[in-house]
Amino acid sequence: MKLSVLASFFLLLTSNIISAQDQRWGLQRCVEYGMKNNINVRQAVLQAEQSKINYEQSQLQGLPTVSYGFSHGFSFGRTLDRTTNIYTSRSSMFEQMSLQSNLLLFNFNSRKNSVAANQYNWEADKVAVEKAANDIGLNIAQLYLRSLLSFEQVEISRIVLQQTKAQFENTRILVDAGSLPELNAAELEATVARDSATYVQAVSQASLDKLSLKSLLTLPADQPFDLVIPPVDGIPVENIFNIAPDAVFQSALITQPQIHLNDLRLTASEKNLLAIKAQMKPTLSAFGQLGTSFNQFLKKSSGFSFSGEQLTGAYIKDGPSQIPVYAPSYDLNYQTRTFSQYWEGYSRQLRDQFGQGIGLSLNIPIFNGGQSRANVQRAVLDVKRSNLAIERDKLQLKQDVYTAYYSALGAFQTFLARDIAVTTASRSFELASKRYDLGVMQTIEWLTNQNNLTRAKIDKVVAQYEYVFRMKVLEFFKGQGVKL
Repeated sequence: MKLSVLASFFLLLTSNIISAQDQRWGLQRCVEYGMKNNINVRQAVLQAEQSKINYEQSQLQGLPTVSYGFSHGFSFGRTLDRTTNIYTSRSSMFEQMSLQSNLLLFNFNSRKNSVAANQYNWEADKVAVEKAANDIGLNIAQLYLRSLLSFEQVEISRIVLQQTKAQFENTRILVDAGSLPELNAAELEATVARDSATYVQAVSQASLDKLSLKSLLTLPADQPFDLVIPPVDGIPVENIFNIAPDAVFQSALITQPQIHLNDLRLTASEKNLLAIKAQMKPTLSAFGQLGTSFNQFLKKSSGFSFSGEQLTGAYIKDGPSQIPVYAPSYDLNYQTRTFSQYWEGYSRQLRDQFGQGIGLSLNIPIFNGGQSRANVQRAVLDVKRSNLAIERDKLQLKQDVYTAYYSALGAFQTFLARDIAVTTASRSFELASKRYDLGVMQTIEWLTNQNNLTRAKIDKVVAQYEYVFRMKVLEFFKGQGVKL
């Protein structure tokens, strides 16, 4: 019994620890999860799967086509006897079977280039999945760092609020003792209220930033989600002065999926142009066919019955008179067949009616309303658009690399300046606090020094995170991925 209780307690404790660990999300986990589960990435995966189906289907077009036809029915009234090709008024049951095959022999490489175009489109869509994943990873990194910045601002606001509360409590004691005027306590009490509002606003902003990150990860809004918050000083980054933007751009031309994607799209459009041009040339095909049929009247003959006599139109001359000649008339009697009798002679008819055929088919396009020529012109425009896309994205990539570089350089210089500002503001606040405690400084002056220090700390953290993010963007362009 005791062992059972201990075991249950151990399992409960272990599950709580695992659950707590599952709620903690670092950047690497966020990026990996987002690359797999983001809707844009999953849509890109579906597009790649569809392109694969198109490519595999186009490969099979080189095989012969085979089709089997079967029809079974009943004819009534005046219809064609399908076994004798003679029209009759007798109702019958008929059946036809056929097997046809067609093989494309030659069409000036239209099919070959179509297959190649589909293959390159499939390769391009696979690269598009990688591009979508990379874009999502970079966006996640940006939101992740923004969330870390929000939590840093929450911590700064909390510390400031604690300091203001402590100063207010100390001032309240001095005011009650008559050492300081009531105005000092009133000013500090108002500052506590303002700092409390700033702290609440910072907490709310941190929650909103975390919610935006969860949305990008396609996580439910109510799912437990705690970020792993590494100290910003511990995030490794390269020295900005050791980085050359042109070298980063040359690396990006090799590592960025968008560039490879555009090259594949261009090759696919060129192959598609060749395929469409070849469709204006003659096409030679071979065909073969097998066929047979069966026909059975619903009623069968059961003999003849005498129905009278009728004039034949002939005469016998008897002297001056003519004697007409009569002939007996008979009616053909029919008897309804049973179901089993419908199939009498089935195999014999199929064998007797069995026919075969083989041949060649030549199709020479002459005029189709300008459709073929228009298709070629559209394909030419597709090639031009692909070339323009390559030129546009290379220019944009270079612009992005240099923007990230100069932004990182500016953020680093700003961070250095903000760091000096924090040091100066800290020294000033320390001296102001001593003078305030001695009663030689007004409360409003002390509050001004405190606000200056708070603003300097926030500005420093903002500049530091901006610098880290810009450096991570440069690492991304160099093909190093997104990591902290």
